[in-house]
Amino acid sequence: MNGMGGGHPRERLGAWIDGELEAADSVAVEVHVRGCTECAREAMILRQLGGAMRNATYRGERRSVWEGVHRRITQPMGWVLLVAGAAIWGGLAIYEWWRAEITLEWLAGTAAVIGVALLLVGIGYEQYREWQETRYKDVQL
Repeated sequence: MNGMGGGHPRERLGAWIDGELEAADSVAVEVHVRGCTECAREAMILRQLGGAMRNATYRGERRSVWEGVHRRITQPMGWVLLVAGAAIWGGLAIYEWWRAEITLEWLAGTAAVIGVALLLVGIGYEQYREWQETRYKDVQL
């Protein structure tokens, strides 16, 4: 076999799994893997890794903070939080109006506090959802 010698064909396992070896080399690697538990285990890991890579989706790199904010707002959870924040803020504004203590500063301050609180809730929800969907959450090193 080309470049294999008498040792383990570790460098060729990936090519063998992908069907990239010539027939004679492929047969030699297959015979070796059948008789070597170490190489059989490594071949199994490479097959699983290849399957995981084929099933993986590219999420893309965020280019700006505003794209992330837009993505969160356009998701259903973003709308739920936006409506909840507007309802809370409206309720507080009506309450303060009845007390006759409403000011522009109070409106702006409460809107900012509620907005930041709901933004943090949204970020926490997204992180939790991503954690729930990951296959590797239970892996311990």
